[in-house]
Amino acid sequence: MAHVLVIDDDPLFREITAEMLSQDGHTVDTAENGLDAQRELARPDLAIVDMLMPERDGIETIGDLKRRWPGVKLVGVSSGGARGLGPDLLLRTAEAMGADATLPKPLQADALQALVRQLLG
Repeated sequence: MAHVLVIDDDPLFREITAEMLSQDGHTVDTAENGLDAQRELARPDLAIVDMLMPERDGIETIGDLKRRWPGVKLVGVSSGGARGLGPDLLLRTAEAMGADATLPKPLQADALQALVRQLLG
């Protein structure tokens, strides 16, 4: 199966998402923000990136991941907005920055698992 990196500042989201993906046989690592993700040594096959995080937001993190690991599949996720940015705008921005797909939170297990299968082939 694949190596997946879940980057989100919400510990419950990281735990639940990691468990969903682990049940499908994937190896999952987690990071609490974009800076923490930079410490990841092994290239993931896919990264799930929250758009709103402290330290380094999802837009910066997607750019960092694309530069560091070209070809990594990226999924932007968001539950809300900040500074007048709604979740739809954040998810469209994620795609414009190079995300391969986006999903709104809360994630539905079947939608996440189907998207991961689709992106990883």
